[in-house]
Amino acid sequence: MQLTIRGHHLSITPAIETNIKEKFKHITKHLDQVNSMQVKLSKDHQIDKRSRPGSSNHIAEAIIRLPGIEFFAHATADDMYTSIKLLTEKLRKQLDRYRKMQLNHQELAI
Repeated sequence: MQLTIRGHHLSITPAIETNIKEKFKHITKHLDQVNSMQVKLSKDHQIDKRSRPGSSNHIAEAIIRLPGIEFFAHATADDMYTSIKLLTEKLRKQLDRYRKMQLNHQELAI
């Protein structure tokens, strides 16, 4: 499994990288066919009404690729760790639905 972490207008610190790796490891521990994962972290630096606290200017996006399917999620929050947490929750829901669908197909085939 290949995990790529990119930062846009943001430097990726070792703490953020460790946090992402830990959370994504927990998400995909039940899926052995994950080909690759890409995480893009960015920060909106516009000086306007959105740049005050509570403006959700830390953005996290991720793509998880499995054979024949891709999962995408996007989350924003006041700080990067919160946006990563929201992102992983969204991806976990998508992957759980996919896993249940796969189990239902296996049961129907038997």
